[in-house]
Amino acid sequence: MIVCSAKEAFNRFKPESCVLVISVDASGRPSGMVAGWNMKCSWEPPLFAVALSKSGYTHRLIRESKEFVIAVPNKTLQPVVEFFGSTHGNEVDKFAATGVATTPARHIRSPLISDATINMECVLEQEVDSGDHLIFIGRVVAAYLNEGKKVLFNMGRQNGKRIFEEF
Repeated sequence: MIVCSAKEAFNRFKPESCVLVISVDASGRPSGMVAGWNMKCSWEPPLFAVALSKSGYTHRLIRESKEFVIAVPNKTLQPVVEFFGSTHGNEVDKFAATGVATTPARHIRSPLISDATINMECVLEQEVDSGDHLIFIGRVVAAYLNEGKKVLFNMGRQNGKRIFEEF
């Protein structure tokens, strides 16, 4: 066993689930990002949490709109995950650039990702300061499954390239 930094330990904590976090601006234009720091945090009421950098665009959209969608991707959405994870929503329209199919949500303005394995409509319940990130806790007001689709996991990097697997 060797001593390492917390950052090194965090980077080795793989596989990790990755989710797309979707929110909208004041005009209803969606944007999203990939978040590896996410978790279920309550059955009753149903709550889901995601930790986002305080400097990010999606962070700002969630604070303004008080809502977000958690879309759990699968292998068919890997190109979307890679693009959403490597570009900034305040600089490019990620939805237009990728052509990802969306479906209107029933209770909030943020869209669902049509081909995602799981979609959850979340209304912002609470924010928790956690250092350089803010944890958004959302009440799940509706959830959707695409039966037969698996969940995409970030396995880490190999030769500088991010590796994804489905389970």
